[in-house]
Amino acid sequence: MKSMWKIAVLIIISLCLLVGCVGTSVLEKLGLSVAVGFDGLPNNKLNVTSVILNPTTESAKKSKVISTIANSSKGARIKINSMISHSSVSGQIRVVIFDDQLGKAGVSDVVENLTRDPFLGDSIYLAMSNGSAHELLSHNYPQIPDIGTHLYEMIQQHIEDDWVPSCTVQDYRSAMYSIGSDAVLPILMKKDDSVEISGLVLFRNDKAVGTIGQSEGYLLKLLRGKQKEYLQEIGIDRIELEPHLVSHKGGKVRVVISNIGSKVRIRLTSMKPLQFQVHVHMNVELQEITDRYDFSKNEAKKLLEKKIGEELQKETDQLIQKLQRMNSDAVGFGNVYRSSVRNAHLTRDKWGEKYQKAKIQTQFHVNLIRTGTIE
Repeated sequence: MKSMWKIAVLIIISLCLLVGCVGTSVLEKLGLSVAVGFDGLPNNKLNVTSVILNPTTESAKKSKVISTIANSSKGARIKINSMISHSSVSGQIRVVIFDDQLGKAGVSDVVENLTRDPFLGDSIYLAMSNGSAHELLSHNYPQIPDIGTHLYEMIQQHIEDDWVPSCTVQDYRSAMYSIGSDAVLPILMKKDDSVEISGLVLFRNDKAVGTIGQSEGYLLKLLRGKQKEYLQEIGIDRIELEPHLVSHKGGKVRVVISNIGSKVRIRLTSMKPLQFQVHVHMNVELQEITDRYDFSKNEAKKLLEKKIGEELQKETDQLIQKLQRMNSDAVGFGNVYRSSVRNAHLTRDKWGEKYQKAKIQTQFHVNLIRTGTIE
């Protein structure tokens, strides 16, 4: 009797295991898509370009590029599958690129369709191409065996150690659905046989409305409280440092600093008229100064700290005014407003009107920790 029970239990367990089995995919039969580019076309069509890792190890190239025209990202995948000898899967996509024309028209529909794919995560990087995304991805780069992985690693490095703000799908959707902030994405540009991040594109709602450069990107990331030890070059009028300059050259004095610790506080100081106060406290290290500067007196260090702060403040004021002209709240002043005002009942249109008229004052306090001189 006991042996019969044992046999019955074994049969039940075997049936459960068989029922629980699902179809598996053999890696050699799959084409893993690591980067996808979208170019906007007339009549709401898309030119979709996919960078696919070669499933066979014997292949000379690590990836190949396939492009098709479709009405949607899913429709493009169906067409791409019909063009290759193995199935294309999206589970390894790391970077999604939009061309600048699609950015001006709006990219939220494409992003939302991507988020509905259960195989795609929120950690995918989004970026915009300067020109055609297809041309960027399909170009033959002699020194880049896999353009998809290369772009992912380049964006990741610039986010972690450089001036580019985080640009994942989660970051974009958070900005889109939070009334009080706007999204920012890096701009990828093909330069000869390489690719570089040439700047940042600013959004208003889901549409690209303007761009900023590398130095402005540094300040934007600083205001967001995410800036790390990235080097920044500042030009100071020579006459401002004249008392402690040993040499007497022409032009501005170039000072290179490294941010080794900063705190940013943004406060709503007035409702009518609408005013904000931005206070930035920075601990910096002097990496280079183009002139001989006499640090033997304490006043020399204080003067340099003051002038660095004044220059950063001037450049930050110019950046904020530029953002207001574009009506892109990339810093997130609207979030500060909503957290400070009860029952704000903000809409995007209402905040856009308030934001452009707001007076925003900045103040920098720079503490020069190390000068690099031997005392």
